[in-house]
Amino acid sequence: MSAVVPQPDAEPGYPPGWLVGQLPVGMRDDDLLVRFVTIFERVATTLRAGADGIEHAADISVAPPGMLRFLGSWLGRDLVAPEQPIEQARALVAALGAALPLRGTAWALETLLSAVAGVPVRVEEGGGVFRAGQAPPAPRMVRVVTTSTGHLRRHEFADLVRDEVPAHLQVEVVVQQQPAAVRAQPGGEERA
Repeated sequence: MSAVVPQPDAEPGYPPGWLVGQLPVGMRDDDLLVRFVTIFERVATTLRAGADGIEHAADISVAPPGMLRFLGSWLGRDLVAPEQPIEQARALVAALGAALPLRGTAWALETLLSAVAGVPVRVEEGGGVFRAGQAPPAPRMVRVVTTSTGHLRRHEFADLVRDEVPAHLQVEVVVQQQPAAVRAQPGGEERA
């Protein structure tokens, strides 16, 4: 005679008894064993539902802000601010992921800094790949030119650049002011 165990409402897609049903037929007759496995089934239903949806937790297009901050830190940078708009945070985490495999290159630095600043950033450097003996004398300087530092203060932005650039190179960060809008005045004069 099989033991009848009341089942809690299972998550959608997990009918009551899904784990107990995995027991061999002879074991399903043991009331104590069925009750014991039912305890694990109740816990596992929640864990299983979480595991089944894990691809959505790490999908930056739908991940909540807390997960975006975690993903950013997991990629090596705590750059996602809690007050940052969600779309900017998603763009920043995407840039972190794209830049990681090419870290140390001008492209990766531009990608990361552009996402942080929210505007295009230009990186000027003298590196490259050359045949043996054909490399020009390269300046030991990386110059970063931007019009914004995004949600970071200037010194935080400069520290980020220094962290990303090889230690033997000097760094110059130039934050240019955006030109004021020019309007035409009656009589042909232009004013800012």
